[in-house]
Amino acid sequence: MSYPHDDSLTADEKLWGMLAHLLTLLGYVVTLGQYIAPLVIYLVYKDRSKFVAFHALQALFFQLLVLAVSIVLVIFVLVTLGLGVILAIPALIAICIAVLVYTIWAAIEANKGAWFELPIAGRWARATLGL
Repeated sequence: MSYPHDDSLTADEKLWGMLAHLLTLLGYVVTLGQYIAPLVIYLVYKDRSKFVAFHALQALFFQLLVLAVSIVLVIFVLVTLGLGVILAIPALIAICIAVLVYTIWAAIEANKGAWFELPIAGRWARATLGL
């Protein structure tokens, strides 16, 4: 699948677009890092670069979406008195794999200067920024 590339972007913009995605992976080592890193990048670049702001915001929205789905799975396990764990564990493993794959894919595309959209989060970020 091909995504539109912006040849007018600077190397700095491409780098920060990529880092907005990759730094979310640090959040799994540093508490709340998956939310703080893209939020800080967004706040710094929101008036300087639509490209960086877009990638940072969608990285943040993607992580929030993962959090919401994880909370729903935990609630499902609690409501089913633990029996839902049979479905929740494979679902959580699949979510972890998807997060890793989509994060790396988005980072690579951002580094190429592409306006790559993550599922759901990309449209949400585009609408929020009015793109």
